[in-house]
Amino acid sequence: FVDSQECSAPLWVAILGTYLTPTAIPQELGPRIDYALGTMQGQGLDLDKVKLFYGGHSLGSIFIQDHLAANHGSGGPMAGKVQVLGQTLFGGFLQRKYTFPTLAYPVPTLTVGGELDGLARVARVAEAYYKSNGMADFPVEIVMGMTHMQFASGEPPLLVKLRDLLPEISEDDAHAAVARLVAPFFEARAGVASPVRAPLAGPSTEEFLKPIIAAYELEGSRHFNAPAQIGGPDEAKCVKGGCPTKSMWTKEAQKTISQVDGWSLDVDNEYVDCSSTPLTGGEFHLPVIKNDTASKTLSITTYAQGYWDDAFPSWLDWKQLLDKYDTGFVATSAEELGTKLLSRQCTLIHGLGQVNTSFGVDDPDFCAMTNAKAYRWALANAGRATVARFQKYGQKYTFGKDIPKAGGPLFLDAHLAFEEVDGPDGEKVIQVSAPTQKTELDYWKDHFGPIPRPTSIPDPGCFHYCKLLSPARAIEWIYTDSLRVKRSLPNSERTAIIV
Repeated sequence: FVDSQECSAPLWVAILGTYLTPTAIPQELGPRIDYALGTMQGQGLDLDKVKLFYGGHSLGSIFIQDHLAANHGSGGPMAGKVQVLGQTLFGGFLQRKYTFPTLAYPVPTLTVGGELDGLARVARVAEAYYKSNGMADFPVEIVMGMTHMQFASGEPPLLVKLRDLLPEISEDDAHAAVARLVAPFFEARAGVASPVRAPLAGPSTEEFLKPIIAAYELEGSRHFNAPAQIGGPDEAKCVKGGCPTKSMWTKEAQKTISQVDGWSLDVDNEYVDCSSTPLTGGEFHLPVIKNDTASKTLSITTYAQGYWDDAFPSWLDWKQLLDKYDTGFVATSAEELGTKLLSRQCTLIHGLGQVNTSFGVDDPDFCAMTNAKAYRWALANAGRATVARFQKYGQKYTFGKDIPKAGGPLFLDAHLAFEEVDGPDGEKVIQVSAPTQKTELDYWKDHFGPIPRPTSIPDPGCFHYCKLLSPARAIEWIYTDSLRVKRSLPNSERTAIIV
C-alpha cells in the first residue's frame, strides 16, 4: 500500500507465505521473518538502521498481532537485534484479549477497516475505535466504499466470494486511500518528516462511527459500555443473577407500555439472569412500580438479559463460537434483549389508582411498537450516505404481531423471529416478530382459584414481558447485513461500482 508516491523514505517489502498456504501459519512467522530480513540484508538492507513494521490482512491480522505480542523488544526478529516499531491491521483489529478491560498491547498498531467489508464488519471496527479511546499509538480508520477484498487484489478466495460486499470505489482508489493512512503512521514512528496530505474523501472516521457506537451504548453492549452482564466478559461481577450494568433501550419499552399523560415516568433497568431463582442460587427479578402523587411521578424498575446466538438448532451455538474467535464475521450486537416489564394494567391500577382498569389495556402489540421504534431510531441516526444506500439496496424490516407465550420458561426459550416474507411492493423483507408474556393483576386467582399462593412464590401478576430488537442490531443490519441480497459478491458482478 505504501508506494513511492506516499512514502518519504526508501521502502523494502516482504510478503510472507508458504508453498502450502497463501499466508504464513503462526508457527512459521518467526523463522520466515528472520529469513526475509536476512535475504534483504544480502541485497543491501542495513539492519542497524532499518525501521521495521509488520502488517496483516483478515486472518493474517490475527496471526501477526499474536506473534508480535509474544515476540517484540529483546524477543523480536533476528534475536532482538531489529526492533518492530509498529504494525498495521487490514480487515482486522486488535483482539478483545488485548483490549479488555483496558487496551494493553505492547506495540503501536494502526487498524484500517473498509466501510463495506462483508467479513470483518464495520461494527466490529467501531468497537476497536471505541476501545482505542483516541490513543495516538492505536489509531483506527475507515475507508469509505471499500470492501474486504480491496485490501488485496486478484481472484477472491472462496469465503470472500461468498461473504464480501460490492465496492463503491475502484481497487486503485482503495489501495491509494490505505497508503495515505499507512504512510504517516510509519513516518511518525520512524522519525521521518511527514508531508501534508489531504484528508480522505467522505466523513471522518469519528463522524462515520458515531451512530454505530451510540447504538451499542443504547443497547448496553457487553463489548462496549456494559461488560458486567450475563454473557459478558465481566459476568463474574454479577451476584445472585443481578448485574451492575443496564440497558438504556429497555427503558423505551417500558415507556411505550406505561406512559401516561400528565405524569412523569422514571424507568430504571438492570441486567440480570432472567431465569434466576432462589432454587438456582439466585434471586427473583420482577418489575416493581412506585408512585409519588405529589410530583406525579411513576418509578418502575425493569430487568433485561442479552441473547446473541441466532443459529438453528440453537444448542449448536455456532455463532457464539465464531464470535469468540473475534474476526467480525458474525453480528456483535445482541440479537435480542429479553425484558421483564410491568403491564399497563398495573401501571394504571398501582400507579394511578385506577382500580377498575381491565387487562384489555395490554392488548396492543407493545413489543412490536418498541421494536419498530428501534428500527426508526437506527434509520434516523445512521449516516446519510448509509441510509441512502440502504433505501436503494437494503432488505427492509417490517414488524409482525407479538407472539404470546403462556408461561415464563416458554417465554425465555422463545426468541425474536426474523422471517423473510413478501413485502407490499413484492420485494422480500424481513418480518420481525416478538415473543411476549402478559399476566393480569389477578393471575394467580384466575388460574389457580382457591389454592393459596405459597409465600416462596412471588406474585405472578402484572407482567408484560417482551423480546426486544436492539437498536445496535438494527444498525448492523442497515450498515452491513441488509446489503447481502443485492450488493454482495455472490449476487452481483465483482467489478460493479456504484457511480
